[in-house]
Amino acid sequence: MIKAVIFDLDGTILDTLGDLMGAVNGMLRHFGYPEHPDPAFHKLAIGTGMRNYVRKSLPPEVAADEEKLDLCLTKMRELYAAHTNDLTKPYPGIIKMLDALTEEGIIINVLSNKPNIPTNELVEAWFSQQPFRYVFGEREGVPRKPEPQAPLEIAEALGFLPSEMAFIGDSGVDMQTGKNAGMLPIGVLWGFRSREELSENGAAYLAETPEDILKVIKNYKG
Repeated sequence: MIKAVIFDLDGTILDTLGDLMGAVNGMLRHFGYPEHPDPAFHKLAIGTGMRNYVRKSLPPEVAADEEKLDLCLTKMRELYAAHTNDLTKPYPGIIKMLDALTEEGIIINVLSNKPNIPTNELVEAWFSQQPFRYVFGEREGVPRKPEPQAPLEIAEALGFLPSEMAFIGDSGVDMQTGKNAGMLPIGVLWGFRSREELSENGAAYLAETPEDILKVIKNYKG
């Protein structure tokens, strides 16, 4: 029986692509580097932390220079902080699904590789009516997903076994996180990554709609 779930943020419950693209391309434009107008590039670059996202967006010779990378990351963070929620919005059906899980007594949480402050700001902006218990982004001293430390921290704080929890996300990193933590990994198909990536990285179930998540959680007997 699943008693709690941990959601990824970007590409899972919030469509943040437009604002992330805008911040990265604004940074590239500021420093005179080529921009990436294709959303497909950004969908593949997002998910392993903001520093890695910026690194992937830069010309190779710039990305290899840690001092220049630091400058670019600082500028990207500045631009994103100013435009975190211009285009961002929940995916259709997400709020209804979160309300239904809550009505079933399932405790909802968020764990993202996005920095901790914008992660919490976005959850508060869009989901203030939903009782998220723990909301964590990237924090100093805590390994990013797919390392299991952060999800296991949430499980311990809730007093649940990892096997009583599901980890829900749109990327292979999320599926690896769920597996590494001993939680049920559920992949969503409306996000940034492909069905193949989710399956290859261990998704136990694939949700085509938010309603599918509710069905899996309610019917899971593992």
